[in-house]
Amino acid sequence: MLTKEPTQEQINEWQRIFETHRLKLQPNRKTGVQVDNYFRNKYPYHVYDNAEFKKIVEFNIVQNEHSCSKLPNGVKPIIKGYKICNVIVGIDLISGEFYTESEDIDKSIPIYDDLFVYRGLDEEDLKNCFLVAEYVRLTP
Repeated sequence: MLTKEPTQEQINEWQRIFETHRLKLQPNRKTGVQVDNYFRNKYPYHVYDNAEFKKIVEFNIVQNEHSCSKLPNGVKPIIKGYKICNVIVGIDLISGEFYTESEDIDKSIPIYDDLFVYRGLDEEDLKNCFLVAEYVRLTP
């Protein structure tokens, strides 16, 4: 999870990792339902059925060009909300995009990174230097 503006050194490292690994990777992106099932089977959660939170997650998806491109044309996200301790998680069942929020970012990063790796990358993601580098960095 990128939490602050990257340095040129980080960007150069992403590019190096991208060039080294991009041809070795194959599309493996899971569906939104698969991401949701994975989350519910792995984490001790409580359903967080908060309409305002779901609107925030939907807004973040539809206003982000990359995330919005994962939705079929004319289809709106279907958001499921969950809470784990002090972390709130929103998962879109359509696109597989997700959102984590917490007052303590250090608590949300491991969940975000785990969902990111599980979800995988599609053909378009494999063209993105940052996404490939993060995936490689986080994949055991």
